[in-house]
Amino acid sequence: MDKISFDVPGTPTLNLVVDGHISNLPGPYTITLSSGFDLENKFRQEAITAKKVMITDDTGTQEILTEAGTGIYQTDVTGIQGAVGRVYRLYIELFDGRIYESKPDTMSAPGTLDSIYSVFRESLVADSVRYGFDILFDASSNSNKNFYLQWKFTGTFRVDTEPEGDKDGEKCDFQLDCSGCSYCNLVPKCSGYRNIGSPSINIPPGPLLVKRFPCTCCTCWYTIFNDKPILSNSQLLRAGRFKGISAGYVPVHQWIFQHKVYATINQLSLSRQSYDFWNSIKAQQEGTNSLFQPVTGKIPVNFVQLQGTPTPVQGLFFATSISTKSLQLTRKDVPRNTFNFPLKEVPIVKVCTKLFPNATTTKPSFWVD
Repeated sequence: MDKISFDVPGTPTLNLVVDGHISNLPGPYTITLSSGFDLENKFRQEAITAKKVMITDDTGTQEILTEAGTGIYQTDVTGIQGAVGRVYRLYIELFDGRIYESKPDTMSAPGTLDSIYSVFRESLVADSVRYGFDILFDASSNSNKNFYLQWKFTGTFRVDTEPEGDKDGEKCDFQLDCSGCSYCNLVPKCSGYRNIGSPSINIPPGPLLVKRFPCTCCTCWYTIFNDKPILSNSQLLRAGRFKGISAGYVPVHQWIFQHKVYATINQLSLSRQSYDFWNSIKAQQEGTNSLFQPVTGKIPVNFVQLQGTPTPVQGLFFATSISTKSLQLTRKDVPRNTFNFPLKEVPIVKVCTKLFPNATTTKPSFWVD
């Protein structure tokens, strides 16, 4: 039998993707590391564990970050804090010998987020009338030279559900987690309800349910984001100020307005290099929406590789100072005779984490019931 030899490709060194920043607000600050992925989907994007992740400034202050989760690194609550005028770098050392360092980034003043307000809007989409609030803001820069700003919108709302009403939520898993309980629970276990009937009697009208544990999927908070970077430019300026800039949209829906919506805008100061990064991201996003604009252009990189096998790095680490304003929207803000909420709420028989994207069962620190 003839011997056949052939080369087997080794495991490739994938690109490093970095995401994080330091600000003038108290930490902890979070840096995430992951691998890039190829367009043919041969390799998934996965979190990367580093040997060392460190933030330094131009005064010699430095802090080594702690891994809070795979590929997620955080500073200490009482650790380094950003200050206007300081220069910051991020140092990353991987276990395969690669070492990267971000280019120095100077934290500039935040400017002023003067006001945030909402405008109710009725629109016709596909022969259907839709209602919602446009979230707008007025802002200004406190510098005659630096107008590099970015604005980020988040809308946070809460929904309460009754997942025990989902009678088809669970199948028999043959796992008993309490005395007298059946392994055929038939409703989501996170509801806290347990079926104490035997499988032989689990026939219509349904299982014999009792509340045995606290519900862990009845209340969730969700976040709406602006879908594209909002950046300062000369077209937005009016007498040195940014007036009536649209930041986001909150649709009026009985579930979204079950309680209220916190609409928040953060104004971030940017250096020229971080502005160019976000501007390139925005240009590529807008290019995909045009029939005449191909997706081209290279995203700027603010990292240099110091050691190891030469491998591209993507993403951004930047220094920013932040100004914030928020407002609350409730059902009372919806004009009368435009949208009628149901007089009697229909129970939402669903696990709350599956109701909307960006769900969390952890109550936000700013939320007041």
